[in-house]
Amino acid sequence: MTNHELVYPTDPLKIALIGTGGRAQGHYCPLFKFLQAWVEIVAVCDPVRKKCDQAAEMLGVTAYYDIRQLVKDKPMEAALVVTPVPSHHSISVYLSSHGIHNMCETTWCNTLSQARQMIQTAEDNKVVVRVAENFFRFSIDRFAQILRDSDYLGSIQRIFSYNDHTGYHNNSRWIAFAQSHPLWVQSIEHSIPTISFYSSPQRFHHNENFRARYFGFNQNLLVVDSASNIKGFLGRQSRPGHTEWQGESGTLLYRPETTELRYCSENNQQSQDDLPGKFGGRADRVYPVVKEIGEDGQWLRTYCQTDETLIEYLNPYRLDGYREKNIGYSCAIADHIIDFCLSVRGLRQSEFDEQDALMSLMMEVGAQESALNQGERIQLPIVGKTEAEAQTYQALKQQYCVDPMDIEAMLDISYPKP
Repeated sequence: MTNHELVYPTDPLKIALIGTGGRAQGHYCPLFKFLQAWVEIVAVCDPVRKKCDQAAEMLGVTAYYDIRQLVKDKPMEAALVVTPVPSHHSISVYLSSHGIHNMCETTWCNTLSQARQMIQTAEDNKVVVRVAENFFRFSIDRFAQILRDSDYLGSIQRIFSYNDHTGYHNNSRWIAFAQSHPLWVQSIEHSIPTISFYSSPQRFHHNENFRARYFGFNQNLLVVDSASNIKGFLGRQSRPGHTEWQGESGTLLYRPETTELRYCSENNQQSQDDLPGKFGGRADRVYPVVKEIGEDGQWLRTYCQTDETLIEYLNPYRLDGYREKNIGYSCAIADHIIDFCLSVRGLRQSEFDEQDALMSLMMEVGAQESALNQGERIQLPIVGKTEAEAQTYQALKQQYCVDPMDIEAMLDISYPKP
């Protein structure tokens, strides 16, 4: 990843927003007025009429309550799917089979069989299918990618992450940083009982699960990704937790209270031919990594000024006049929407394509399979069937009382959240 110039299509991509719940209205709808050069929202669709009408009024577009009617009328070229994960597969395949490009929110889908069908259907109908993954587009990850390319720390061959999320979202971060797919995964899981409580109307807790995942990439890169209770309940460390990018001559350290670039200068580097001494290897130069915010509340850049050089990522996605609680989060969403638009228009190759989306899911399934087998190393990509996948399939079938691969049956299911 490098700092890149904005690219504009000749005409904006006509988009339908499918799903108008909290995430769609809270994060997507406010952004569209800033993205008019890239996308034109022409319709919204949701079986929950109240939510659908609210979004339609916000955007000044037609409301649809039935995806089949939306596809029949087909006012759009493409769709953004912001619905619960179990619905993604059926919606994506249905859209692709009717020649409609589509990008689904994360997690992309539930099983590898579903993901493969999503890809194959898109290929058969010559449409673009993507996942709306934005974690690797956040400020710290963009800076880490620039730092990697600068070679300031030498080769970065280990990443350690604790409670800075985990699972599908983080998998995309490691793929983007490595610029390749992992070769294997090992995982262990551990559960302890806790007091019982609701964190939200649909989430009841009575225990706490810990996951430790190890991913091996080319170039000797090892990622250690572990987490439990990332919301910080019971006094735990909440997200963002603690992540280190460990290089030959120093470390990029990221945690809630500070972000630092810690560098071991030549003064603290010795060879075996030097006289023995003390304090070698100490990071004697510690530089703050700054997330610069403009007077209008917009994220401008993330940078580190060292004694020798300036390392910086310039944010190209300025949303002038839009203030957000989590500065930079909306820029990441804008980033993946623009990426999708430019991919459909054939103007730029996606940073994170359908094969990357599939591998992110393989990393998750592989980690689950490894944990089921006492930490056995699982080779990637996964070939053949796994027990983890079979368990997920059966759980979906039991929950919805239909075959989760049945497109029409899954389309008929409503997925309301309290």
